[in-house]
Amino acid sequence: MITDNIYFTQKTYPIIQQIENEIDDAIVAEKFLFKKFTREEIYDVYCSIFYEFPYRIIPKNDFIGISINALETLDGGVSFDGHEDKNKLFDFEIDSLLERRKSFSPKNCLETVECFIDEYFNKLVFHFDKFIESSKKFPFFLGIDDEQIILLNLIKHYKSTLSNESIQIDFFWAIQLPKKINDQLIVLLIEYLEQRVAILNVKVTDIIFENKISISQEFQNKIIWNGTQQQLCELFLKLKENNWIENFEEGNLKLFVSSLCNLFDIKKTKKKDTSDEINSLYQIFKGEIIDGKKTYPFLDKTRYKKVIEEMNKN
Repeated sequence: MITDNIYFTQKTYPIIQQIENEIDDAIVAEKFLFKKFTREEIYDVYCSIFYEFPYRIIPKNDFIGISINALETLDGGVSFDGHEDKNKLFDFEIDSLLERRKSFSPKNCLETVECFIDEYFNKLVFHFDKFIESSKKFPFFLGIDDEQIILLNLIKHYKSTLSNESIQIDFFWAIQLPKKINDQLIVLLIEYLEQRVAILNVKVTDIIFENKISISQEFQNKIIWNGTQQQLCELFLKLKENNWIENFEEGNLKLFVSSLCNLFDIKKTKKKDTSDEINSLYQIFKGEIIDGKKTYPFLDKTRYKKVIEEMNKN
């Protein structure tokens, strides 16, 4: 059973690698530009991407196309998503978006595509109810409240596009992916929907009631982390610096962070109930590239309490 978004993090890694191999040939996807930068203008688009099942069919793509709207939808949408009373982006946010339009290049948007994929499957796992509610407003599902009927029809719709070489699902409105990549995302979506249908149809006879179930040590004995996510990152940077562990930056960083979250329970680091603490930890471990060198800005902040210094005090 798929119980959290780590499953998708592992599954989407090879897909993102394929995108990385083709991103240098990406072109600009022409979409309308935001003008007012209001909640109504941006957040509606954000919700249509990250809180809805994709269903629109488009002709087969053989290229990657990225619109400046992808960046603005993601940044603006996340800002509105975290502040329900916010009706318009702040002036400094708008200035930043307008400035970025001047130098926009789809070839530099790999991280944006990665964030789109991560954000979508994170929402799918933790906000599935919103997907169901929004699907009931689709013209062809009006008047239908049965979740299973909706899911079965979506699965049928998706599978029909997989078998047709001339069409594909428009997965992300602001980002166009080649069919060979887009279809892999659809397969993951189908897998999750089929699991949901199975859950809706589980019967007592499907379960053997024997006391022979063993809990994996991986999940049974997690270490509860009482520090911050930054301090956990600093701790492992120090371990790497002393060569006490292998250099995790040379491998799959996402899988490394997933492994950390299998070892440590970091739920106490969540800022709010809807936060994705695992993706947040991944963003911290990613750091920033400045002048070709990877840095971790949080280490230089005056208010940050370095974990090693705190340990020495105690």
